Amino acid sequence: MKSKFIIMFSVCAFLFGLTGFANASNFTASMLNGGNRLTNLQNDDGGWDWPLSDGTSTNASPKNTVGPIAMGLAQAYLQTGDSGQLTALQKAGTLLLAKTNNFSPSDGYLAVQLDSIFGGSTYSAHVLDNFYSPLATGTYNKNGAGTLYTTASYISLIDTSRTAQGISNLAAWDIGMGLYSAFVIGADTSAWITGTESEINELSLGYYDVIGLAGAVLGLSSAGENFDPTSGMHMAAGSLADLASILAGYQIGNGGWAWESDYVIANDDNETVQETSYAILALLSADSSLYSARTKSGANWLMDVQLATGGWENYSASGENNEVTGEALWAVKAAVPEPATMLLFGFGILGIAGLGRKKHLK
Repeated sequence: MKSKFIIMFSVCAFLFGLTGFANASNFTASMLNGGNRLTNLQNDDGGWDWPLSDGTSTNASPKNTVGPIAMGLAQAYLQTGDSGQLTALQKAGTLLLAKTNNFSPSDGYLAVQLDSIFGGSTYSAHVLDNFYSPLATGTYNKNGAGTLYTTASYISLIDTSRTAQGISNLAAWDIGMGLYSAFVIGADTSAWITGTESEINELSLGYYDVIGLAGAVLGLSSAGENFDPTSGMHMAAGSLADLASILAGYQIGNGGWAWESDYVIANDDNETVQETSYAILALLSADSSLYSARTKSGANWLMDVQLATGGWENYSASGENNEVTGEALWAVKAAVPEPATMLLFGFGILGIAGLGRKKHLK
């Protein structure tokens, strides 16, 4: 009997070593606390304030950050099964269904996730009918302002807006995530692919070059597209695999990703939650096996820097941010194998054995 317990302990140690996480209970607590934090901070309309809270739940929420925040909440719910988190997701879904001409690219992946949780296709159909279909026919009246957009002109607007803001690298993230959304919801991806590739060619050293690359890699890899850049800071890369390898190289030690590509400096507090989250998602999409150790260590770092409130801030002393919390939850859940899968694998082994600014704001 003693030998059986020894072997059982060895199997469990192997399983936790395989996953790269020292304590599975830490993961569960992280998801529960993060999900509860977003649930408690949700506004009456189903959205969230940005960056954190304006002190009242009755004001209208920003519409452009609902996607990543609710996506993170969904990942927490999928881990915890918490009824309060489920109710909060229903409220977020109601807000999504109230949108008519004020969509964001992130609404596509949120709609698919909500349909997966609640069943049916209500959310995806709404976003397809009121966002992607009008874009395809050149009749999307953004915010009711009277200018009608096609998919290509809408993508061009994103690029123009980010350039005008002086943060052109961020357009690669915007449009790459738009490609990811279009792909998962089943919309036409051709213009999004072209736009994402164009943005990679325009990436330059500076603010948001890491997250820009991460969003672009996630979008192209999810759509199964290869790309050989012809200009920009990554012109020497010959494929999407090369771009993923470059992104992996922006990880600092065995932890988070740098906020800018020339700040990959150990012990210098250059890691940021947002870059780390999207790098994890991108590398899991590009080659989950090759980058398994990196993504798991990145997720461990995210859990290590989670605040006592249950939320996250982008970097130390920058202040808690609802969007960053959602993105961190999404990445941590993506990097951790399903507990049920681990348990079945363990029983299988036993059965075989016969044993039963440097910092910047986002």
